[in-house]
Amino acid sequence: MFGKLGIYITILVLVFLFYLVIALGAGVFSKRKKKPEVKKYIRSVNILLVFIIIVGTFLMLFL
Repeated sequence: MFGKLGIYITILVLVFLFYLVIALGAGVFSKRKKKPEVKKYIRSVNILLVFIIIVGTFLMLFL
């Protein structure tokens, strides 16, 4: 049904939407000062999302 590129684009779109939802919920785009816990949480989420993108790229290129 989908080719490798279609699946990869779908993964990227879902990761981007996931980041937007998490960032909005954590208040990343608000103008008030962020707590250190929120900054640490967002950094962890970013690491997780980068890992998902790397794994998706690896799977698309080598499978």
